[in-house]
Amino acid sequence: MEHNKNAAHVGGVSAHLVIMASAIVMASSADLRAAVGMSALVLAATILSTLTISALDNLIPQPVKLPANLLVIAGFVSLLNMLMQAFFPVAVNLLGVHMAALAACPVLIHHAKDAADDEESLCVASAMKTALFIVLVMVVSALIRESLGSATIWGHAIAFLEPYKVPILSQAFGGYMTLAVVLAVVNAVTHKRNDKEAAK
Repeated sequence: MEHNKNAAHVGGVSAHLVIMASAIVMASSADLRAAVGMSALVLAATILSTLTISALDNLIPQPVKLPANLLVIAGFVSLLNMLMQAFFPVAVNLLGVHMAALAACPVLIHHAKDAADDEESLCVASAMKTALFIVLVMVVSALIRESLGSATIWGHAIAFLEPYKVPILSQAFGGYMTLAVVLAVVNAVTHKRNDKEAAK
């Protein structure tokens, strides 16, 4: 896999992957429980599908690799969905159809393609880096949106936050605003750190 050195990055992750992941973040960041549930699902689905596709690469004919990759991803997402229904039903209820939609997530499909093209250790490291970044952004966004948008944390009311509640943060537009602010902060911190390292 060849990376464009001039490509934009946010927090060390390719910007186009961040954009593709925004739908996952938006669907999961209104409630911390949903964000934690989706985070576990993203991490598990990413590593399991990447390892499996990488291991099966030589056995899958080139013309059917994309549908085979989608089948692997969908299988793991379905399995993880059933496990979460058994052990974390609150998150499943909050996420609804968005959990099943993860099977068609462009980020997972992107890394599935890398798993078929690159050596296993490289593609797994890249996939985990992207997944961890998505998880970080998702959890931070959820903390902001739930606490300031609904005056709750993990579904429990926080009385002293009630007078300062900003309801728009729990809506779609507020989700995009929160995501933009979080990504801007991550980008600024990353650039500052890179500038310090370059100055040494």
